[in-house]
Amino acid sequence: MNADTNILPIINLENVSQILLANIPQDDLLGQLIILKGQFILVEREGKESKYKFLSPEAVEKAFTSKTAASGWLSSNTIWWGKNPEGETIIQFYSPQKYQIQIMGQEPEVITVPMPAFLFAGCGSRYYLWAVKGRVFKPDAQLYKPPLPNIWDDSSICFGGNSLSKCSAASIGQVWDLFWKSPFNKDLSQGKSKTHPDNICNQLIKLHESKAKSYPSSDLVPVHSWKITTPEDIINHLLS
Repeated sequence: MNADTNILPIINLENVSQILLANIPQDDLLGQLIILKGQFILVEREGKESKYKFLSPEAVEKAFTSKTAASGWLSSNTIWWGKNPEGETIIQFYSPQKYQIQIMGQEPEVITVPMPAFLFAGCGSRYYLWAVKGRVFKPDAQLYKPPLPNIWDDSSICFGGNSLSKCSAASIGQVWDLFWKSPFNKDLSQGKSKTHPDNICNQLIKLHESKAKSYPSSDLVPVHSWKITTPEDIINHLLS
């Protein structure tokens, strides 16, 4: 077979458009939209007459996005909401607090540990978690790896065999609760702690046994990705 037969022909869109316009029955041509700099002109045809109307860019945008989009009620933890053709994207902020977690294969298996502040994000059917220092959300804060197992290097959460709802204002709270109620194991436990780089679970057990009141911020490990270092980068990453 000649390799040239696999090359697709170049389509001249201008010629194709002219042919289509020339073959459209005049009765089917109801109007035209003329695009100018910062302004649009709508040409409407009624029989043999034409009517002209100036339109603003905002009016044209509204006409092409006539469907109303609403997020529903947002929780007090939600700091960002967006929507694209793939669905909703939501980012939540949770201040430092204690959580009760279950780690399979550890003794004791159920522990109570202090955690740093978290940024929890959902996009489609995937969910992500980052740690941040401090008690107040800052858009330019440094992102850190969450000091927990079962979270991949890209900060996406491994939910095992759990079936997840697609991210929405109504479902993201349920997914957050599921994350903490589901048992953890030792998978993906490396590189999450400066003092216990081989297994973050050992650090969690230590904090439980010492009844620590807060997670030591000096133990947090910065994220390695140069593309995602602050909360601002999360939005660009999830919507790209």
